[in-house]
Amino acid sequence: MAEKVTLKVLGMDCTGCEQRLGTALRRLEGVSEATADHVTGDLTLRYDPAITTRAALIERVQTAGYEVGGGSGK
Repeated sequence: MAEKVTLKVLGMDCTGCEQRLGTALRRLEGVSEATADHVTGDLTLRYDPAITTRAALIERVQTAGYEVGGGSGK
């Protein structure tokens, strides 16, 4: 069953950042949805926890050049 999580991402300042981050996350196996908003700093993800982990999501954000500042649950 898919889980939904919203992470606060620091460092996004334009729509290009949104697109780059969304694409990077959607390429991660198990992620079915990734939507970023540079105005609010929110990254909303839907993923399959049987395939990937929250830690892997955060690592992908960091690999893309951004920092995770906190987040909410499902």
